[in-house]
Amino acid sequence: MADIDRFSDQAATWDDDPTHVNRASSVAAVMRGVLPLRDDMHALEIGAGTGLLARALADDLGTVVVTDGAPGMVQAATATLDDPAYDGWEARLYDIEHDPLPDERFDLVMGQLALHHMGDVATVVRRCAELLRPGGRIALVDLDRDPHGDFHATVHDFHGHDGFTRDDMRRWLETAGFTDIAMTDAGAVTKQVDGGERDFPMFLATGQVPG
Repeated sequence: MADIDRFSDQAATWDDDPTHVNRASSVAAVMRGVLPLRDDMHALEIGAGTGLLARALADDLGTVVVTDGAPGMVQAATATLDDPAYDGWEARLYDIEHDPLPDERFDLVMGQLALHHMGDVATVVRRCAELLRPGGRIALVDLDRDPHGDFHATVHDFHGHDGFTRDDMRRWLETAGFTDIAMTDAGAVTKQVDGGERDFPMFLATGQVPG
């Protein structure tokens, strides 16, 4: 709940931070390099915030459902998507971990720095697989394992994960039934730690459900 309230409070000015915009742009470039994106794809972004990643891929996808568990983020995303450039897109208040799965199915499920805010990540990955059409793909970006918790050291009341090992991520994808699994470097998040700047690496985990 603390994360939801914190992100809702930050939503109105989230896109004003160039580091957020630039990160989404750089992650989108990595995704273009490893995924066969198509402009007729129907995609789902989980833990999307204002939908920056989806919007950075607007020219590469067809329609996107942007979801988040923070009402403020969904409100901000809805306002941004009320633009003819995003015809057919929508923002929804949705918790991929706990809410019932919709009947809708997708060609791509993606997320950026969302998993470490969730509880049972293996279950989230499995539920993502269930939302994909045959042959659909997953693309999840998150932090490499941060064993000392430095990334979130200054975040009050943080109860998420301090990143993940790529071996764990691969195992969760395999258990969920994904094939063609790959782990790709996805840049880094730079933060102030102990009075100096430090880079926290990210990975892009991709896979495909059998088609």
